[in-house]
Amino acid sequence: MPLEDWRQTVHRPDMNRTVFFDHLTVTDPCLFADGMTAAQRAGLSVKLDVWAKWYAADYPVSYLAAALGQIYRETGGRMEPVLEAFAPDRKTSAERLQKAFDAGRLSWVKSAYWLPDETGRNPVGGGDIQLTHRRNYVGAEEKLKARFGVDIGLAEDYDLILDPVVSAHVAFSGMIEGWFRPCKLEDFCGPDGLDYAAARDIVNGDAGLIGDEIARNCNIFEAALIAAGAEGDFGPPESDVDWPVLRKRSGWRRIVSWFQSFADKFW
Repeated sequence: MPLEDWRQTVHRPDMNRTVFFDHLTVTDPCLFADGMTAAQRAGLSVKLDVWAKWYAADYPVSYLAAALGQIYRETGGRMEPVLEAFAPDRKTSAERLQKAFDAGRLSWVKSAYWLPDETGRNPVGGGDIQLTHRRNYVGAEEKLKARFGVDIGLAEDYDLILDPVVSAHVAFSGMIEGWFRPCKLEDFCGPDGLDYAAARDIVNGDAGLIGDEIARNCNIFEAALIAAGAEGDFGPPESDVDWPVLRKRSGWRRIVSWFQSFADKFW
């Protein structure tokens, strides 16, 4: 449904989240064939809460379905923020990427973006939608501030992208506004609705390869949302999804962090 037409629809009762989760695990369990783990359910619940609080009043459920379908692919079905190569930390992620690169398994990669940057940190992919390169972490920090008036500290601490609230915002706002590539969700809306397959290009330029997979994911999430009544009144968030408190490090901790980063380069 076109965005302007959606905004004119009549609101109906709140979304039924039990129906939503039952649809994904019972009615059409294609994405969660073995059921849904507590972590997957928690990850999805945070995204629903962030959407309910910040986005539902202004955007159609097809936008949420588009994001969830992409996130499913980007997180390997985990539905929670992850580091690239599903590593426990950035250093391990960088090591795994370097090993794959050396073995010729990353032929599309032009430069080793996972190496320590000018801050000494490894800007490997992280989040619900994988951010890579320092410029993208800095860009997300700046855009979150412009959109919501918040200072998160993402440019200083890349691992804040693993905070489920921050990560959900980056995924949702990034796809709505076009943070990742020079296109956004509205660009793929037409008379027949949102073209989920083509919209893969918002995240990565491989729609020709995996667009059908992304469309399948998005259509399943959209069906679950519609079955749950999300096209009406999405309802309020069910948990606290406020922004994380920025913990400013002391000067001493900054010095220790600098020496640790310096040491990692040479040992």
